[in-house]
Amino acid sequence: MLANKKMRVFVWASATAGLVAAVAGAGAAAATIATPTKVTAPYAQAAAVVNADGSINRAKGIAGVTKPATGRYCVELADKELDVTRLVPSATLQYTSFDYGIRVSMWPDPVCGTRSDTFLVITGKPHMWEDRAFSIVIP
Repeated sequence: MLANKKMRVFVWASATAGLVAAVAGAGAAAATIATPTKVTAPYAQAAAVVNADGSINRAKGIAGVTKPATGRYCVELADKELDVTRLVPSATLQYTSFDYGIRVSMWPDPVCGTRSDTFLVITGKPHMWEDRAFSIVIP
């Protein structure tokens, strides 16, 4: 009986500790979503996963993303020595059908202030731009 009681106390204590850890972990996970996490991309100069609202989910080498209009995103590089006219960015839409497209401007665009460290990403359909999540990599 004593061993059985000790076992029950141990099981309840373990379950309580597990519940506390799970709640603390959920709180930490919620905090990480709000702050962009750093990407492990050893062969990329810059990379990011950008949410449809323009917030950065995770990134490396990206200073920020602004959203001047529906379906238009200005991606600013952290390294100001990088020139968008000399880069080959690759962008992919996230969680969408094949009806939608993504375009990356290969030159400084007036929508983004014609800065050489910022390029324009457009998502949606031609003449029907829509906010869409995307990922971008600059090797």
